Amino acid sequence: KASVLADKNTGKDEFDYTFGVVMGLAKDPSIELPMEWDSNGNQVKDNLIATEACHSATCMCRMVKLGDIYGPLLDHLEKTRDLHVFAYDWRLCLDETAANFTQFLINVKEITGQSPQVVAHSMGCLITLHVLNHNPDIFHSILFGAGAMSPNASVAKDYSLVGEKNTIVRNTTMFSPKINLSNPAALHFMAYPGERELYGKPTTALFRDVDNNNSLDLDLHNIDTWKQYKIGTYHPESGVDVVAKKMETWFQSVLDKAHNFRLGLLPKNTGLKASDCPPISVLRGDHSETEFSYTVRHSSKSTARNDGGSSYVDLKEGIGYLRGDGRVTLEDTVPPIDIPVCKIVTNAREHSEVLNDLENVDMLLNLLITERK
Repeated sequence: KASVLADKNTGKDEFDYTFGVVMGLAKDPSIELPMEWDSNGNQVKDNLIATEACHSATCMCRMVKLGDIYGPLLDHLEKTRDLHVFAYDWRLCLDETAANFTQFLINVKEITGQSPQVVAHSMGCLITLHVLNHNPDIFHSILFGAGAMSPNASVAKDYSLVGEKNTIVRNTTMFSPKINLSNPAALHFMAYPGERELYGKPTTALFRDVDNNNSLDLDLHNIDTWKQYKIGTYHPESGVDVVAKKMETWFQSVLDKAHNFRLGLLPKNTGLKASDCPPISVLRGDHSETEFSYTVRHSSKSTARNDGGSSYVDLKEGIGYLRGDGRVTLEDTVPPIDIPVCKIVTNAREHSEVLNDLENVDMLLNLLITERK
């Protein structure tokens, strides 16, 4: 959620990290999107468009800076490189965003006469990984920063609980499970059964049964899983009282899109060869214990649970943690095992600050240039 969204008709910024909004003192921006598809298979839009990357958290009409977002990185690269910034609507399905990013990179190459060196962060890494799998020749090289590329389950909390990870500083209402349902981008992080093994991840169990500690490989791209295990809008604390049939139809169609998108992230599926890949490096943060896995509990002691009707995912207790940046675990910042990485650097920064480690950013970008020669 790190691009400014502005009204395309008035030019007024509607979403940005301003003091009044993050403190819950100003009216929340209206960021819900229509839960329907247009004739091209893309989500129907509102009047908001992405205009620029979020630079800083500010107050007094951006006159006073309260904290950094991408500011240090953007200012540094603006001074030292020929910088082209891809701002995108972080609410939309990522197949559409990946197509837009591909065209952006083509345009940059036409303008500069050179293949672009890409610096990506978080969800931007997931988008970049998809484009890499389908158009590897478009890149000079890639620096993945705090990359949320690997299949996970932690964003289930965003779609299930009011507050928690939906809280921005003190604002607990700007994002909620109901609003997130209409902003489907984050659902593209969700794992399908067996995906972590295909990625070559050392830790594969996202869910464990409380009774026997056995791993449960839940299909998070099937709405019946969400119903059965009471996650998303089916969670009793989601703030959604009634889940209408239209919402369910929409949700399953998004899960189908997310599944198809994730299939396109693996070289085994796309045919990407290691020799086709440009030089790649990773910068990640070892800042804190980071949520990774969840416990499945049962509301009765009956052993007849084949239908799972009395089972639920506990998103508050029995959580498993791995080291990471507070949002993405260390092992999940690395692309699939079939994609070669020339260097991984770990700093001690939290998720939003990983790429503001300018010394290591410069070192890795220069290394990638050397590797390309």
